[in-house]
Amino acid sequence: PQEKYLPAMIKESDDIISLLPNQGFLPDYKSFCWNDLRGTFRCLPGAYIAGVLKCGTTDLYAKLEWHPDIVRPPAGKENMYWPRSRVGRKAGLTQEGHRPKETFEVYTDRMTPDDMKFRSNKDRAVILDGTPVLLEEHIGWGRRFPWANQPPYTNADLLHFVSPQAKIIAMVRDPTERLWSDYLYFRNGETRNPETFDKGVEDEITRFENCLQGDDLRSCCFSEQNSIKIQLSLGIYVCFIQDWVENFGENLLVITLEEYSLHMAGTLKRVFDFLEMGVDIEQLETFLEGSQRENARREKDILQGEMLERTKIRLQEFYQPYNVMLARYLQDKKFLF
Repeated sequence: PQEKYLPAMIKESDDIISLLPNQGFLPDYKSFCWNDLRGTFRCLPGAYIAGVLKCGTTDLYAKLEWHPDIVRPPAGKENMYWPRSRVGRKAGLTQEGHRPKETFEVYTDRMTPDDMKFRSNKDRAVILDGTPVLLEEHIGWGRRFPWANQPPYTNADLLHFVSPQAKIIAMVRDPTERLWSDYLYFRNGETRNPETFDKGVEDEITRFENCLQGDDLRSCCFSEQNSIKIQLSLGIYVCFIQDWVENFGENLLVITLEEYSLHMAGTLKRVFDFLEMGVDIEQLETFLEGSQRENARREKDILQGEMLERTKIRLQEFYQPYNVMLARYLQDKKFLF
């Protein structure tokens, strides 16, 4: 069950509401652009790759940039405004231990192209934000709303409030393999190997199952007690995708890394069609033949080999019912993994 309290979203969004256009966005732009009360030209992305971490989003973004109508924001592929810096982040980034709240004005400055090429292509150009934690990360919600057992609103609710016609792309993969890749990649100097992973997985599954004894699945998925070292709940995709489906409906496209890897040209064409961009499939295939994989597994991670067989079996058993839930919810067997 979702326990939403949207007035909390409005209360935290004064700077957003005050800067949004009263008369709507400029109709001749495909991305969401306007002139504010001071005459400053501002834009929001027309599309987002919302996640998930270690599911191929970096490579997807790089391949989509092949199309001339895809525009990388001046700030780059990823911007953590919505999930993190909008509300501050407890990460030791200032003397007080919190990242200062970034305003909506600053975010739009970072998203707005300042070249004439964008404006000359305004009816086709789509600014693409590739923040891969947008789907599921809601930093500090428990500290901000101590009376709630799950976020009173999500990034999906807020993004739909701001730009309801935005296109959202989510990329997922076999959650067991995603977790192993995630564990190796975000090691922060720690020693990580199949044995440490096995112990961490067992501890986190036990903790998560204990959570379910006293609370519902959604609350446990969003719990700030979840480990950031073993991001187990991140692979329970149905917990997070539901909010995006309910807000964006047909403006949400969910693809898998598996289908992308096996049928890259066809999957990319489907994404371009979703974004309403024409594409010559032969030219796309020629481009892909000469391209390299972005952000592939590093050599030092490859040397670790695979996770232990018992760990894989344990994770597959853990994720299986949630994969079924996702497949039923999206009515597509490809999510059974």
